[in-house]
Amino acid sequence: MEETGVVMELTKDGPAIVQMSKSGGCEGCKAAGSCKAISGDRVLEADNKIGAVPGQQVILKIDSGMFLKSSFIVYMIPVIFLFIGAALGGKYGPAISGAITLDYWQAIDGCVFLGLSVVLIRIYDRMIKGGKGLLRPEIIKIAG
Repeated sequence: MEETGVVMELTKDGPAIVQMSKSGGCEGCKAAGSCKAISGDRVLEADNKIGAVPGQQVILKIDSGMFLKSSFIVYMIPVIFLFIGAALGGKYGPAISGAITLDYWQAIDGCVFLGLSVVLIRIYDRMIKGGKGLLRPEIIKIAG
């Protein structure tokens, strides 16, 4: 999907802040909730590979699956890790110490794996912000 916007500012680490007016397509867009609304306009952080400068009108390419992919990473990965931790705690916990009941092992290991998932998501987030920009819109050209 392509959208038009105006470059508001450039960040020190590369991406541009782009302001776009709300369009009729916003109602059905899967990523509509991730836009920051400012007085009816959307403000996005976009990769600026073409070197647009503040004040220029640009055309953005927005991947429609971007929002679903990032939502899965943020919401589902911790839940999956929680269940894996609980299952492993139930299987191996009593073998480590029989003094602690099965329920406690499941709760402890579930929380440990949940915490591990948060750490892994933070590392992945830093990798994306470190230049790859896999989940960000991209400025593809400067509009007339």
